[in-house]
Amino acid sequence: MTDGTMQNEIREFKVLIVEDDPSIQAMLATYLSANGGEVTVLGDGLTFLSEVRARRPDIILLDVVLPGDDGFALLRRLRGAGVETPVIMLTERGAVDDKVQGLDMGADDYLTKPFSSRELLARIKSRLRRGKTTLQTIQVGDMDINPATREVRCAGGDLLQLTKTEFDLFLHLARKAPQVVGHSELFTEVLGYKSDVETKALVMHIANIRRKLSSMSIQGTPHIQSVAGIGYKLVA
Repeated sequence: MTDGTMQNEIREFKVLIVEDDPSIQAMLATYLSANGGEVTVLGDGLTFLSEVRARRPDIILLDVVLPGDDGFALLRRLRGAGVETPVIMLTERGAVDDKVQGLDMGADDYLTKPFSSRELLARIKSRLRRGKTTLQTIQVGDMDINPATREVRCAGGDLLQLTKTEFDLFLHLARKAPQVVGHSELFTEVLGYKSDVETKALVMHIANIRRKLSSMSIQGTPHIQSVAGIGYKLVA
């Protein structure tokens, strides 16, 4: 797929589904195949990484509760191998701690069962539609943000370790700094949700970025400031 294709409508995409429930496997495979998906289904994580490398999916749907290694362990292994393929976690768990854990490990989205197939497809297409807008390095305070390498480098050369979604949010705030960026803009343009969807994903991601920024303890490191009732801004 080219960036030009993704800027309009996602018509074809490769998806890897890791789910052990046969009925959910069948439902997802049938629906996504009928809507442009080239679908591969795994019932466990035994061959997960090898399948990712062989099939090079555009997106991964990853269940948390699996036989053997759970979804968190597979996600950790995926990101540890340097693979940035977008991941949507599918799970029956609804606890905030589980969501935070998945997002902190590098998941891009989190959908709790039961869910709407149409909503899942919308989230997949929104996630894939995002492309790079510019590759110019941005400097905020003593921190350099490189969209091309997707690295955030602090004074002295230390790297700020961010997940894919955290980097996307941080980059968006940096491009608008020192302007205030509204909740709705971050919610729809970066996270890819519809404006009427209720989720705490934005708050969770911002909290994770703040925690990682504060752990750097380097002079000149910017911070994310909340503007009550409006949004956030990146302040040097």
